[in-house]
Amino acid sequence: MKKIVVLALCLAALTVQAACAKTLVAYFSVPETDRAPVTREEENSVVTIKGEVVGNTQYVARLIAQHTGADTFRIEPAVPYTTAHAALVAQAREELRRNVRPVLKGTVDLSQYDTVFLGYPIWWADLPMAVYTFLETNDFRGKTVIPFVTHGGSRLAGTPAKIAQALPGVRVVKNVLCLDRDDVEEIAVREVDAWLAALGMAKRK
Repeated sequence: MKKIVVLALCLAALTVQAACAKTLVAYFSVPETDRAPVTREEENSVVTIKGEVVGNTQYVARLIAQHTGADTFRIEPAVPYTTAHAALVAQAREELRRNVRPVLKGTVDLSQYDTVFLGYPIWWADLPMAVYTFLETNDFRGKTVIPFVTHGGSRLAGTPAKIAQALPGVRVVKNVLCLDRDDVEEIAVREVDAWLAALGMAKRK
């Protein structure tokens, strides 16, 4: 009888744990404008959805959150990046050269989450430096990290391995969503659907 009671209690605990499991979509996105019409340079960082101008990675993060019921957190530096294209490109390159870790604007309590989707654009064939700050200043122990990427032709650029290196012992999922910035507006919805299905994270009704 005791064994049956213990087993029942264990099953109940697992059920509660599964019910309390939470997911976060953390993303870094620097749209160079939030107003239409956009210039050719601004098109590189944004999409226009039903008249709303949002960042490429921001839009993908929104879709993932909508399809999973996840919370969202935007990774932002305390000192905002410029939205002038040439200056932003130069700043990103200089931060990479100096291995800068920008101070972030806000924080999120990761202790309440089991799974963290991590989204970012590829900057100079690497993670944006602010994403490194996020990885290095939070406790990811016991969590599953699922990267998703927008890029301008460099694809993943080896960044999932860099995430794994920054988070030793943490499970970093190898099935990474990788979208070319030129295709985000047209294919993101179906690509996100298919990717989440492959991950076993079905859309909530």
